[in-house]
Amino acid sequence: MKAKYVIFASAIASALVVGSLPAQAAGVDMKIGTIHPLTGGNADYGIGLTSAAEFGAEQITKAMKAAKVAGTCKITASEDDQATPALAVEAATKLVKSNKVNAIVGPLTSGSTVSAAQSVTVPNNVVMIATAASSPTITKFADKDLLFRTYPSDAFQGKVIVAAVQKKFGKTVTLSIGARNDSFGTALANVVTNEWVKGGGDIGRKVLWNPENATFDSEAKLLTEGSPDVWVIVDFPDTFAKVGPALVRTGNWDPKKTFFTEAMYNEDVIKTIGVDIMAGASGTAAKSIGIKSDKWKADRKAAKPSTKETFVDASAYDATVLLCLAAIHGKSNKASVISKSLRAVSGAKGGANIPWTKLTDAVKAAAAGKSFTYQGAWTTAKFDAAGDSSGALFRVYKVAADGKLSSNDAEDVRF
Repeated sequence: MKAKYVIFASAIASALVVGSLPAQAAGVDMKIGTIHPLTGGNADYGIGLTSAAEFGAEQITKAMKAAKVAGTCKITASEDDQATPALAVEAATKLVKSNKVNAIVGPLTSGSTVSAAQSVTVPNNVVMIATAASSPTITKFADKDLLFRTYPSDAFQGKVIVAAVQKKFGKTVTLSIGARNDSFGTALANVVTNEWVKGGGDIGRKVLWNPENATFDSEAKLLTEGSPDVWVIVDFPDTFAKVGPALVRTGNWDPKKTFFTEAMYNEDVIKTIGVDIMAGASGTAAKSIGIKSDKWKADRKAAKPSTKETFVDASAYDATVLLCLAAIHGKSNKASVISKSLRAVSGAKGGANIPWTKLTDAVKAAAAGKSFTYQGAWTTAKFDAAGDSSGALFRVYKVAADGKLSSNDAEDVRF
């Protein structure tokens, strides 16, 4: 009798202990794929963004365990699109059809983003958060509320470029624009044109080129005709590595009178194109408006020491974290639920501010179904009705004679 009593008492004690533990919140399994250029002229950006997305998934996983929230949120596959629309469609198809991902982080470029969304993610009801796609056309894209982005629209950058040119050269000089003929190039070229004319300036030439061309001598000749006072060039590194020498060969182009975009904001890119070609040039690039961005860079460096850093990496981190938080909030990996919950966790519906440094608190709030404002390392998204991230900050940079990049915080432009 005594032995039976002891066993019975032990069983009761065990039950009491188990019952006293906090119940684990219901969870969801979220599979995320990434699409970025891992090879080619934009590979530095793509590798950095992919690494940052992985870092985000790792950190949110730790936070889920600490918050005792069941489920998983993982990067299950990463694809290389070489910043090419056709390859982005192939990459998205593989992620959706073969890897069965619930959401995608990326692509980097506007052309790849629009093509992947139009051909794959929207028809198959998969949420995608682009990490550096900036074309204003994305705002009006018919995406069934499935396409978001953590990077600001070029509707902002076009104004910053024009303001920077006006400050340096005046409002009434003649400006010529050269751009790649794709979603990124043509849209930003149009914004710059409209803003420049609105400010009282003249447009000399607007020359668009096919990025697949073998040579660009005819385009370079057109762009330098009429001896414009200043140029704005919208291109990617791999293409401008051919356009730049063609401009030099005309004998009529001056990099000191040229403004570029964020695509050239990378010292390795400057070296690849040629310091002699880029020295003296200026440009604009989006800048983090996130919380404790320097700490994030240090933490990511410690976790991923072999990955080269680029200015935009944290955009992919925030995109990944937001997708995970949205899945936890909606208790579902279905696209319709995720898109709705993205606004609930990004601050679009208000709620307490929770920075990326307190991910466990963010996970707890999401699991409780609360609306809150995730303050990321790159941005505080507050996704609007079009899926665009709110707010933007741009730097105006310069390329020194040795190829080093510099900017002055006092010249930053915030929206």
